Amino acid sequence: MTTATTTDLAIFGGPKTVTLSAPPWPCFTDAEIQFVADSMTKAAGDWRLACTAAPGGLAEDLEKKFCQVLGRKYAIATAGGGPALHIACLAAGIQLGDEVITSPYSWGQTCSCILQAGGIPIFADIDPDTLTIDPRKIEPLITPRTRAIVLVHIFGIPADLDPIMAIARKHNLIVIEDCAQAQGSLYKGKQVGSFGHFACFSIGSGKNLAAGDGGMLVVDDDRLHQMALLAGMHPARTGPQVTIPELRSKIDSLIYTYRINAFTAALALKQFERLDEMNSWRRKNAAHLRQALTGVPGIKPMPIPADRDPAWHIIPWSFVPEDFQGKVNRVQYLKALQAEGVPIGWSYVGNPINLRHIFQTKDWWSGHGYPWKANPRGDQIVYRKGDCPVAEKRCWELDLTLGGGPWMKDLRPFLEQIAEAFRKVTAAPQRLAEIKV
Repeated sequence: MTTATTTDLAIFGGPKTVTLSAPPWPCFTDAEIQFVADSMTKAAGDWRLACTAAPGGLAEDLEKKFCQVLGRKYAIATAGGGPALHIACLAAGIQLGDEVITSPYSWGQTCSCILQAGGIPIFADIDPDTLTIDPRKIEPLITPRTRAIVLVHIFGIPADLDPIMAIARKHNLIVIEDCAQAQGSLYKGKQVGSFGHFACFSIGSGKNLAAGDGGMLVVDDDRLHQMALLAGMHPARTGPQVTIPELRSKIDSLIYTYRINAFTAALALKQFERLDEMNSWRRKNAAHLRQALTGVPGIKPMPIPADRDPAWHIIPWSFVPEDFQGKVNRVQYLKALQAEGVPIGWSYVGNPINLRHIFQTKDWWSGHGYPWKANPRGDQIVYRKGDCPVAEKRCWELDLTLGGGPWMKDLRPFLEQIAEAFRKVTAAPQRLAEIKV
């Protein structure tokens, strides 16, 4: 029996390289906790402060903050990013059987909002460098039933917004930005969420602005804003704020109850004070690790275009099997690194959305084959392997994820340990090939 040495891989009994860890996430400061406590004290006995059904209070303060930061005219604070996307789709006029172009490479809510509105998702492949929807793949998918484009700034990487908005103008389509992972990301120096007809944010506990559960919809057009209010806000709010005469007949309690919790709004409002600082550290840490892993076999960073500046909700990387002459696979690589204490995973998306069970069977909650049956060409809309080859290759062969949300402080000693673990693991590729999968 041999004794492990410091150069042995941890997966074979050697010592772990990474002994430090990222800070816990979400992280609430004493000032944030006190602000929420003070807000609760003020709201005690005053339902107008404790409830967000009517205008005013903490929810309105948070909405004003979003408008100020993004330069938008209107904002609606919601119960989550998913509700914000849903009412954006409803306000955009997506109806049963309409088609909406979106990405197959995302969290499911980027797509489920379309189904919830009765629309049919049509999937455009992604750009291999940014992992966001490829503008070149959008226009060939447009039909007379296309109503909107729902794009996602995945991992905080901005989509290529200028050509997408140009396509939308040409074909009279509504653009909805899913900014759930991109609070503070920049496209050509301007914040994402300030381009589309609608933009939707999440302030859930895993996001860059982390306040438990909540979201925000922002919009400039007055009619679209009022339609979104009608879809998801209480009559106590829509009564005074829906002013367009032909829309006032729609004011009712027959709504989706999507308003934010007052104390979530308080936490987000206070946490906004350090958002820029946290995002700055995420950027610095990502850049530090990208530099530290330069030339390390088996991994390479995404080649982000110079006109994009992600705030990094999650940091994606590519596995490079060619560095091991095909003798080491992604599972072996990951297992060795994880054993060393590296917080690395593979595909965040897993299976491209278009190839999941719901789309293969067309079995959604609507039942009876809807919404596809509501479209004259519904039977011809099929979701096949090979439709989105870039997204498929990313999910099944290339995806690695390392870093993101918790990286909102100076983590250089932790990152140096991670880099050392990579150097240790890749120094013995013949041992990696021995790992059972």
